[in-house]
Amino acid sequence: MWAVKEGVGMKILNVLLLDKEARLFDTKEFLIKVFVAVILGFTVGELIPYVSGDKISLLFGMILTIEPVNMAGIRSGLKQVEATVIGAAITGVILFVFGYSMWTAALSICATLYVSLLIDWRNFSVVAVFTAIYMNTFIQLDALGNNSQIETFKLRIAALMTGVAIAFVVNWLFSVFGYRHMLEKRVYHILDQISQRMQMISEMLKDGSFEKSTEIMRSFPGLFGNVDWIYGTAVDLEKDPLVKRNQRKHVKLEKIMKMTNLSREMLHINYDICYRISKGDHHFGEEEFIETYDRTLSKIELLKDKLDLIIKNKPMSGEIALMDKETDEISINEIIENIGYIDSLLDHY
Repeated sequence: MWAVKEGVGMKILNVLLLDKEARLFDTKEFLIKVFVAVILGFTVGELIPYVSGDKISLLFGMILTIEPVNMAGIRSGLKQVEATVIGAAITGVILFVFGYSMWTAALSICATLYVSLLIDWRNFSVVAVFTAIYMNTFIQLDALGNNSQIETFKLRIAALMTGVAIAFVVNWLFSVFGYRHMLEKRVYHILDQISQRMQMISEMLKDGSFEKSTEIMRSFPGLFGNVDWIYGTAVDLEKDPLVKRNQRKHVKLEKIMKMTNLSREMLHINYDICYRISKGDHHFGEEEFIETYDRTLSKIELLKDKLDLIIKNKPMSGEIALMDKETDEISINEIIENIGYIDSLLDHY
């Protein structure tokens, strides 16, 4: 009976607890940041009578501007202002010409969506569409008591810009006092993903189940996207004035960007191995290659352990003892070289 209860309790606990990836990407810190921002948003909203009439725009715009890096938050805030102006302009013209009705509401929303897709056909702007809906439903009156697109827009943009400004302040505060080892955790995540794919490839080679290569290849595109996103975060952080003025942080950031590029190369090499196997090149299944590949994989695990010590602010051990050139296989040698380079970047970190 107790065993059953304990099993159910563990399942509930596993659902409630954040998984490993969420912890590495500072989800807890993000939730705290949003909590602080919302409290601040409500407080400021109450202190400004005009804005207090539209806390939805204030809070919505603020949350969309919350980012781990200041420059990313600024870019997000400016995009929201731009999208709001576009949505309001299109909707305002349609309402001015045709008046308020369900038909003009549908027309203005679709027109805004159309223009949004013209600007970026892969993604439509949620903020622009929200503004179109807002202009049709949250209607403000002018001094004469008439429906006014201008007054509606003024309230929307004032509340939005207040929320964006609050987010800027919160982003800055947390960039100074929070997010310790943010990028190091992300590099660890990349190395962990490389390790997982290499384990899958190793098992495939040992089993001789080469048909699995195509399935393994399908898991790579998302990883390349993650690497690009992490590199982009580093680029945004590089533009931060706080980082530019801190030589130590700037040097660390350069190391992070180099490690990210080296990790991307390792992903490409392992993807190429899978691709060649899928095209019938089965010499990778030879025992000598598998043994060398597994030893290379063990070095990545040691590299992860070393980075984990940095994240936990613990003293590091010495350099990882890398293998001498044991194979003529270029792909393995390139991975070994990249491991060695990342290891040297972590020394004296």
